Amino acid sequence: SCKKDDSGIIFLLPPKTHTGQNTLGFMLGTSVWTNYGIVCFPFAGGCSDNIKAYYYNDGDITVQADRVLYKNGSRNTTETIDLYLTTNFRGLVNYSTSTNDTIGVFYSLSEINKPEKNYVLSVTNPNFAIRLTKIDTTNKILSGEFFGTLFNKALDTTNAISMTDSITIKDGRFDIKMK
Repeated sequence: SCKKDDSGIIFLLPPKTHTGQNTLGFMLGTSVWTNYGIVCFPFAGGCSDNIKAYYYNDGDITVQADRVLYKNGSRNTTETIDLYLTTNFRGLVNYSTSTNDTIGVFYSLSEINKPEKNYVLSVTNPNFAIRLTKIDTTNKILSGEFFGTLFNKALDTTNAISMTDSITIKDGRFDIKMK
Protein backbone atom coordinates (compact mmCIF):
# COMPACT_ATOMS: atom_id res chain seq x y z
CA SER A 1 0.00 0.00 0.00
CA CYS A 2 2.99 2.35 0.29
CA LYS A 3 2.89 2.84 -3.49
CA LYS A 4 -0.89 3.16 -3.80
CA ASP A 5 -1.84 5.90 -6.26
CA ASP A 6 -5.39 6.42 -7.53
CA SER A 7 -4.47 9.27 -9.92
CA GLY A 8 -5.34 7.31 -13.07
CA ILE A 9 -8.72 5.97 -11.89
CA ILE A 10 -11.63 6.66 -14.24
CA PHE A 11 -14.99 6.56 -12.49
CA LEU A 12 -18.17 5.42 -14.25
CA LEU A 13 -21.70 5.74 -12.96
CA PRO A 14 -22.92 2.42 -11.62
CA PRO A 15 -25.97 0.95 -13.34
CA LYS A 16 -29.39 1.49 -11.77
CA THR A 17 -29.76 -1.87 -10.05
CA HIS A 18 -32.00 -3.18 -7.26
CA THR A 19 -30.04 -6.18 -5.99
CA GLY A 20 -27.88 -4.81 -3.14
CA GLN A 21 -24.70 -4.16 -5.16
CA ASN A 22 -23.35 -1.64 -2.58
CA THR A 23 -22.98 1.10 -5.17
CA LEU A 24 -23.68 4.81 -5.06
CA GLY A 25 -22.87 7.24 -7.83
CA PHE A 26 -23.86 10.60 -9.25
CA MET A 27 -22.73 13.40 -11.50
CA LEU A 28 -21.05 16.11 -9.43
CA GLY A 29 -21.08 18.96 -11.90
CA THR A 30 -19.48 17.32 -14.94
CA SER A 31 -17.53 14.63 -13.01
CA VAL A 32 -18.61 11.16 -11.99
CA TRP A 33 -18.59 10.48 -8.24
CA THR A 34 -18.80 6.91 -6.90
CA ASN A 35 -18.10 5.29 -3.58
CA TYR A 36 -14.51 4.07 -3.68
CA GLY A 37 -11.69 3.03 -1.39
CA ILE A 38 -11.70 2.16 2.27
CA VAL A 39 -11.86 4.57 5.16
CA CYS A 40 -9.25 3.56 7.74
CA PHE A 41 -8.33 5.05 11.08
CA PRO A 42 -5.70 2.63 12.47
CA PHE A 43 -5.72 4.08 15.98
CA ALA A 44 -9.47 4.67 16.20
CA GLY A 45 -11.19 1.39 15.42
CA GLY A 46 -9.69 0.26 12.10
CA CYS A 47 -11.43 0.34 8.74
CA SER A 48 -15.08 0.68 7.77
CA ASP A 49 -17.23 0.09 4.69
CA ASN A 50 -17.32 2.91 2.15
CA ILE A 51 -21.12 2.65 1.91
CA LYS A 52 -23.89 2.13 4.46
CA ALA A 53 -27.68 2.26 4.44
CA TYR A 54 -30.15 2.14 7.29
CA TYR A 55 -33.94 1.80 7.17
CA TYR A 56 -35.74 2.44 10.44
CA ASN A 57 -39.16 1.10 11.42
CA ASP A 58 -40.72 4.58 11.27
CA GLY A 59 -39.68 4.90 7.61
CA ASP A 60 -36.61 7.06 8.13
CA ILE A 61 -33.70 6.30 5.82
CA THR A 62 -29.98 7.09 6.02
CA VAL A 63 -27.49 6.52 3.18
CA GLN A 64 -23.78 7.25 3.65
CA ALA A 65 -20.93 6.80 1.16
CA ASP A 66 -17.25 7.67 1.04
CA ARG A 67 -14.62 8.06 -1.63
CA VAL A 68 -10.99 7.85 -0.51
CA LEU A 69 -8.21 8.50 -3.01
CA TYR A 70 -4.50 7.92 -2.49
CA LYS A 71 -1.56 9.62 -4.15
CA ASN A 72 2.08 8.59 -3.73
CA GLY A 73 1.11 6.10 -1.00
CA SER A 74 -0.76 8.59 1.20
CA ARG A 75 -4.40 9.49 1.54
CA ASN A 76 -4.88 12.58 -0.63
CA THR A 77 -8.64 13.14 -0.82
CA THR A 78 -11.56 12.02 1.32
CA GLU A 79 -15.12 12.76 0.25
CA THR A 80 -18.37 11.85 2.00
CA ILE A 81 -22.03 12.15 1.11
CA ASP A 82 -24.86 11.56 3.59
CA LEU A 83 -28.52 11.44 2.57
CA TYR A 84 -31.27 11.55 5.20
CA LEU A 85 -34.98 11.08 4.60
CA THR A 86 -37.02 11.72 7.74
CA THR A 87 -40.56 12.25 6.64
CA ASN A 88 -44.06 10.86 6.56
CA PHE A 89 -43.16 7.60 4.80
CA ARG A 90 -45.34 7.00 1.74
CA GLY A 91 -43.57 4.03 0.16
CA LEU A 92 -41.71 3.83 -3.15
CA VAL A 93 -42.39 7.37 -4.36
CA ASN A 94 -40.60 10.66 -4.96
CA TYR A 95 -39.69 12.69 -1.87
CA SER A 96 -38.76 16.31 -2.42
CA THR A 97 -37.95 19.46 -0.50
CA SER A 98 -40.36 21.26 -2.87
CA THR A 99 -43.25 19.24 -1.39
CA ASN A 100 -42.02 19.83 2.18
CA ASP A 101 -40.57 16.37 2.69
CA THR A 102 -37.78 16.43 5.25
CA ILE A 103 -34.53 15.67 3.45
CA GLY A 104 -31.05 16.28 4.78
CA VAL A 105 -27.92 16.15 2.64
CA PHE A 106 -24.30 16.66 3.63
CA TYR A 107 -21.28 16.50 1.31
CA SER A 108 -17.72 17.06 2.49
CA LEU A 109 -14.45 17.31 0.60
CA SER A 110 -11.12 17.06 2.39
CA GLU A 111 -7.94 17.39 0.33
CA ILE A 112 -4.40 17.40 1.69
CA ASN A 113 -3.08 20.96 2.21
CA LYS A 114 -6.46 22.58 1.45
CA PRO A 115 -9.26 23.77 3.74
CA GLU A 116 -12.11 21.29 4.15
CA LYS A 117 -15.32 22.15 2.30
CA ASN A 118 -18.78 21.17 3.54
CA TYR A 119 -21.93 21.50 1.45
CA VAL A 120 -25.52 21.45 2.71
CA LEU A 121 -29.01 22.32 1.53
CA SER A 122 -30.10 25.94 1.47
CA VAL A 123 -32.27 26.72 4.49
CA THR A 124 -34.37 29.30 2.63
CA ASN A 125 -34.91 27.50 -0.68
CA PRO A 126 -33.77 23.86 -0.54
CA ASN A 127 -33.73 21.96 -3.82
CA PHE A 128 -33.31 18.20 -3.47
CA ALA A 129 -35.25 15.05 -4.29
CA ILE A 130 -34.91 11.36 -3.46
CA ARG A 131 -36.88 8.65 -5.24
CA LEU A 132 -37.03 5.31 -3.49
CA THR A 133 -37.13 2.46 -6.01
CA LYS A 134 -36.78 -0.59 -3.74
CA ILE A 135 -37.04 -1.36 -0.05
CA ASP A 136 -36.72 -5.06 0.70
CA THR A 137 -36.51 -5.57 4.46
CA THR A 138 -36.25 -9.36 4.10
CA ASN A 139 -33.18 -9.29 1.84
CA LYS A 140 -32.06 -5.92 3.29
CA ILE A 141 -31.88 -4.03 -0.01
CA LEU A 142 -32.41 -0.27 -0.38
CA SER A 143 -32.30 1.36 -3.83
CA GLY A 144 -33.11 4.82 -5.08
CA GLU A 145 -32.23 7.88 -7.11
CA PHE A 146 -31.48 11.50 -6.13
CA PHE A 147 -30.58 14.98 -7.39
CA GLY A 148 -30.32 18.57 -6.19
CA THR A 149 -28.14 21.53 -5.29
CA LEU A 150 -25.96 22.03 -2.22
CA PHE A 151 -24.19 25.15 -0.96
CA ASN A 152 -20.86 25.60 0.81
CA LYS A 153 -21.37 25.97 4.54
CA ALA A 154 -19.35 29.14 5.06
CA LEU A 155 -18.21 28.59 8.65
CA ASP A 156 -18.48 25.55 10.90
CA THR A 157 -19.74 27.70 13.76
CA THR A 158 -22.76 29.15 11.94
CA ASN A 159 -25.57 28.06 9.69
CA ALA A 160 -24.47 30.55 7.04
CA ILE A 161 -23.96 29.27 3.52
CA SER A 162 -22.27 30.78 0.53
CA MET A 163 -24.83 31.39 -2.22
CA THR A 164 -21.97 31.73 -4.73
CA ASP A 165 -20.27 28.39 -4.00
CA SER A 166 -22.62 25.55 -4.86
CA ILE A 167 -22.47 22.05 -6.30
CA THR A 168 -25.06 20.33 -8.46
CA ILE A 169 -25.79 16.64 -8.07
CA LYS A 170 -27.49 14.90 -11.01
CA ASP A 171 -28.29 11.31 -12.00
CA GLY A 172 -27.70 10.01 -8.47
CA ARG A 173 -28.40 6.36 -7.77
CA PHE A 174 -27.77 3.90 -4.96
CA ASP A 175 -28.27 0.17 -4.49
CA ILE A 176 -27.16 -0.91 -1.03
CA LYS A 177 -27.32 -3.90 1.26
CA MET A 178 -28.73 -2.40 4.48
CA LYS A 179 -27.18 -2.85 7.91
